Amino acid sequence: MDGPLLWVVVGLAVLAVLGIAGALWDLSRSEVRGLPRWAWALVIVVVSFPLGVLLYLVLGRVPRGMSTTATWQASPADTPPPPTDPTHDLGAASLDRAAAATARAGEVTDRSGDAVIATSAVRKVYGDEVALEAVDVLVPRGATYGLIGPNGAGKTTMLSILAGLRRPTTGEIHLGVERRRIASLVDTPLFEPWLTAREVVDLARHLVAADLPEDRVDAAIAEVGLSEAADRRTGAFSRGMLQRLGLATCLVGDPEVLLLDEPSSALDPAGRREVLDLIGQLSGTKTVLLSTHILGDVQQVCDVVGVIDHGHLRYQGPIEDLLQRTSSAYALHVRPTAAALLADLATRPWVDAVEELAAGRLRLVTSDAPTAELELPRLVADRGLSLVSFFPATDLETAFLELTR
Repeated sequence: MDGPLLWVVVGLAVLAVLGIAGALWDLSRSEVRGLPRWAWALVIVVVSFPLGVLLYLVLGRVPRGMSTTATWQASPADTPPPPTDPTHDLGAASLDRAAAATARAGEVTDRSGDAVIATSAVRKVYGDEVALEAVDVLVPRGATYGLIGPNGAGKTTMLSILAGLRRPTTGEIHLGVERRRIASLVDTPLFEPWLTAREVVDLARHLVAADLPEDRVDAAIAEVGLSEAADRRTGAFSRGMLQRLGLATCLVGDPEVLLLDEPSSALDPAGRREVLDLIGQLSGTKTVLLSTHILGDVQQVCDVVGVIDHGHLRYQGPIEDLLQRTSSAYALHVRPTAAALLADLATRPWVDAVEELAAGRLRLVTSDAPTAELELPRLVADRGLSLVSFFPATDLETAFLELTR
């Protein structure tokens, strides 16, 4: 074989190699359907060129791009069955209460029926691992929404999908704002250490909103309380300062929605307080969706909460509704001693559990709160004790554990 025929064969071989390499590179960066990623790699390599590449492009590759309203239809084999978990309480009434909660919690009105983010049956699969399953999230305009769950529950995956950094395998996403009006902050923002805070924020302005005036940079820095450190190099910043600087890079473009992934993780108590105070200040002026596994943070700054566990959204609605649907706990302080009262309470049918945390200080869990509130003061008086304090002590951690156990 020589002459023109040889060059044709060589050219076809080079074309085949380039085509297979290009398809494998695209496979590494794209979502797939029908088969696991490794199986499509075998199809591309083993099936004769160009048939294997065409099969992958037509049948296996999920098209790129996500518009303001994006829809992925599942094949019958991939469609998950309807949720049977009784804790999956996400009907219309629950979503309406979630929206109404923000109107009660803040000063911004006329937002209860205006969802900035709404997802429908979002599912995300990595190979054989299901990261999200039939997740329906609704974030009302102006809300501070806390997506809570343990590490690995699917929080970061959900925020990445909403930010447009990943695509769901199936499901629908509806955005009430343009995607350019959404800003996202990773859990541990890092910046080039030789840049000053002002340079970092100005760079962000050029990337997301170059048409905005330069004074937006100083305004964003002031908004996060870093004005005095604006000309310092970021290499000397503490974790809390870096977190606030990250928020400044988000705020400089004047977004309508902020997606914050674990904004207070790995911070010391002072840094956490700084970041939470800043998020609280944004309430009502921005819509904030934050993910965290620190339940106390959510209880301090959020008015709506979504509980996610093993990829399933177990609850969505106002925090107070979540607390009310779980067992009621009360803190009781009596003098001089609670020993006799403790033994008496343990025999009452409306007491699920009672323990003495310190001398005269009890924590009681009851399934019948009205009876407990009526009977407890009476029992204290009958025992000749002084009632120092008696108040509800159900917290988000208790509710979360009861919901996910």
